[in-house]
Amino acid sequence: MMKKDTCLQLVTGRLILRPWQESDAEALYKYAKDPAIGPIAGWPPHTSVEDSLNVIRTVFSAPETYAVVLKETGEPVGSIGIMFGDGLHSAEMQSDEAEIGYWIGKPYWGQGLIPEAVRLLLQRCFENLGMTAVWCGYYDGNVKSRRVMEKCGFCFHHTEEGKMSPLGDIRTEHFMRMTKEEWGAHQVRILPVISNKKLYLSLLLLGDEQESMIDRYLERGEMFVMQNRTATPLAVAVVTDEGNGILELKNLAVHSLYQRKGYGREMIAYVCEHYKNGFHTLLAGTGDSMQTMSFYKNCGFDYSHTVSDFFTKNYDHPIVENGKVLKDMVYFKRKI
Repeated sequence: MMKKDTCLQLVTGRLILRPWQESDAEALYKYAKDPAIGPIAGWPPHTSVEDSLNVIRTVFSAPETYAVVLKETGEPVGSIGIMFGDGLHSAEMQSDEAEIGYWIGKPYWGQGLIPEAVRLLLQRCFENLGMTAVWCGYYDGNVKSRRVMEKCGFCFHHTEEGKMSPLGDIRTEHFMRMTKEEWGAHQVRILPVISNKKLYLSLLLLGDEQESMIDRYLERGEMFVMQNRTATPLAVAVVTDEGNGILELKNLAVHSLYQRKGYGREMIAYVCEHYKNGFHTLLAGTGDSMQTMSFYKNCGFDYSHTVSDFFTKNYDHPIVENGKVLKDMVYFKRKI
């Protein structure tokens, strides 16, 4: 097993995971004082900046405990850590197993930031720290925490009733687990598609259900496919150069069996990273469906403009999404 590094800084597409600093106390208090954050996870809301400072000096000084810092602002907005059998933890673990715990401030719920951080720590556990399995636990009713675990590929293991939380009340705790083999099976890679792009037509039609519309941009665009270790295509993306440093996401689709696991968000992050040196803006057009528009907003996009009657003028049949007949194309944009 490798030595645990107390000074390590880890980086994802949108986050920096670094050790907590005493200068973070104000930011920590800003989010940890919210009663919607701590009690459901079993710890009390912070009562003052001094209280948060004390937590940084004690609880957050443990090895492999990280502030979840937004790259864009440099602000710590949550915490995540790896816990081992010789320290504070909930699961009954072997010496070569670990547990991951996390939370994030309420303004950042639903943006996929914590799954992004958890995936990085899973990689650290299995590739650098020699772990054979990783646990996560959540108290009954903490649906958001459970959803993070499911997105990251954890599987339910068992339930323990009559457990006393750090707040002193009795709760039911559910445990989920992932082995190194299971983690390896879920690893994905994103590759360019240079030829035979229509091999992925069934996926492309999930993102744009009229083939003649796909034909307008497929060959002039650059295409990427996400695959798992068995080369099963999970998602596709097609982007086009619109000039003046503007890149447009023409098609983004995730296989129906793999949706709601963060793969669409991961494809967008990959595109932004891949093109960051040649473009400054990523455009994405979508129907005026609340669910899809919310997805793009949660991926860091802002409203750009609307093309009226786009779907009624360009498609030979009504396009229906979530029970709504689409009419206008709504464009969003974000910095690359």
